[in-house]
Amino acid sequence: MKKIFSGLLLFSCVMFGSCIQNEPMNSECDIELAKITNENKEALVYSTTECQKEIASSDSVIVFRLPADFNNDNLLKEVSLEFAITKGATIFPQNGSIQDFSERKRVTYTVTSEDKQWSRNYYVQFIPVEPIETTLCFENFELEESNNPKYYNWFEVLDDGFVNYQWASGNPGYKISKSSAEISEYPTIPVTPAEFATVSGNAVKLETRETGAFGAMVNMRIAAGNLFIGTFDVSNALKDAMKATRFGKPFNKKPVRFEGYYQFVPGNRFQDKKGKEVVGRVDEPDLYSVFYKNTDENGNAVILKGDDILTHPNIVALARLRNHETVRHGLGEWHYFSIPYDYLNDMDKNTLDTYGYNLTVVFTSSIEGATFCGAPGSTLYVDEVKVIWE
Repeated sequence: MKKIFSGLLLFSCVMFGSCIQNEPMNSECDIELAKITNENKEALVYSTTECQKEIASSDSVIVFRLPADFNNDNLLKEVSLEFAITKGATIFPQNGSIQDFSERKRVTYTVTSEDKQWSRNYYVQFIPVEPIETTLCFENFELEESNNPKYYNWFEVLDDGFVNYQWASGNPGYKISKSSAEISEYPTIPVTPAEFATVSGNAVKLETRETGAFGAMVNMRIAAGNLFIGTFDVSNALKDAMKATRFGKPFNKKPVRFEGYYQFVPGNRFQDKKGKEVVGRVDEPDLYSVFYKNTDENGNAVILKGDDILTHPNIVALARLRNHETVRHGLGEWHYFSIPYDYLNDMDKNTLDTYGYNLTVVFTSSIEGATFCGAPGSTLYVDEVKVIWE
């Protein structure tokens, strides 16, 4: 996980007039980019956009997706990968070394920081491209892998046993802004039937939380609970929060209906980005799913982010709870929703068959949480969600 020590030190210098004579050695140990360097690299991926990928700071699993009909395991026995890593860090096995990824082997790469005080494991694997899991029950979760685990990550187990880390949340950013918070105080946490009357098995709780003094200093006073299919780039969490949320994973089915269960209660005081109360404003949650084309007209990869997830011209279809009915307030009763996808653009069958579209599902406890407006205490529970497809 990227450290923000250097930014805090700079702030201290400005405030107290001190200065650092010798720049400290870097304590970061992240992979920022991974690319395949084999001559026949296009044969190893379902799309040329998969040959090189940016790695979000919160990701420890790096998956390259093979063509759906891939059947030449020998090609995976000698794969060369190059990584861009943080300044001064080292990686083992070394950059460009030949590794065996056949039979779905996971190769562990260890990145060690320049100051040798920190290290981090990355797990790299090649698997056939597969549809993301669309029966979303929130049964599978685990604490983050770090020296000081504070928040949960969710994952899905596919029919063949592969663990698909298709979910992300803003929890890594909250850890930066309020590192003193206990695990139960994070914006997005799991709940069990013993803790809350769920629909079935485990559910997820999303609550808008205050971020404390550090959040106020950077004008990010709240953190809405959120969970979405995609990745969260914590390196952008402070400098450009909208770009930190990267929505969607490849999907080759036509979605037709978005359904599930929720409960919601708004917080008492809706506030704007500066923390000023907006009198009379009642907070609302947001639950939606977006289906979009994942390349532009030149074949370059397209990933929708917080600033264009509902407005980008590549959007093909949208299903959104608030577009179809008034959100019901109050805890104690689960409310069922079933929303058809509204198709805004035509879908191409060949593009669909070759995973040329991405699908995301998004839940948040404050509808304007991405711009740090909302009511602390707004709480959304979600359970037994499905994307129905043709």
